[in-house]
Amino acid sequence: METDGAAWLAALQRDFPPSGTLAADVDALFAAHGREVTREHVPRVAHEALGLARRFGVDPLAAQTAALLHDVGGIVSSARMPALCGGLGVPIVPEERQVPMLLHAKLSVVLARELYGVTDTGVLQAVRFHTTLHARPTPLDRVVFLADKLEWDQGGIPPYHADLLNALEDGLEAGTRWFLGWMASPQARLLIPHPDLRAAWAAFGISAPA
Repeated sequence: METDGAAWLAALQRDFPPSGTLAADVDALFAAHGREVTREHVPRVAHEALGLARRFGVDPLAAQTAALLHDVGGIVSSARMPALCGGLGVPIVPEERQVPMLLHAKLSVVLARELYGVTDTGVLQAVRFHTTLHARPTPLDRVVFLADKLEWDQGGIPPYHADLLNALEDGLEAGTRWFLGWMASPQARLLIPHPDLRAAWAAFGISAPA
């Protein structure tokens, strides 16, 4: 059964009108929905994205904006995501029905656009692909993707942290390639590879797991 997406958006627009300070607005949204882990994760990702953007010549404001917004779709429970996406007319692929949390990036794009008024297509694309990347990532896409992985939301330091930082010494593309390779390894323990991730593997010449 589909959820009334228009009513959901209208309620958020009524209850969380933008103040003009995105970081504070996003923090309030997570706090109100009890998403404390994500509330702590997002500013760390934004800080990391800002640093990577400055290091690799990417627009710092765009990187920070995309990083602040990348997980706002996570205010919705994973169980509710497919119905809500259906109600919003957001396309769903089979892998997203199997692992509904993969839909949070698409919902984040909806909120970035409809709640926070973001129209920059580059920012929206970076939000959309921050989990999986895709076949033709921009530098901004890569920055947000890697910032999210360096400042993961699973507690402690990621097992790949030092190796990813070392790969980034050879540049943004090298870091991206290294991490995509790690995602194809058994250590990643992916529940299911998203088609966009498979496309990224193919584009970077990485063999997908069987």
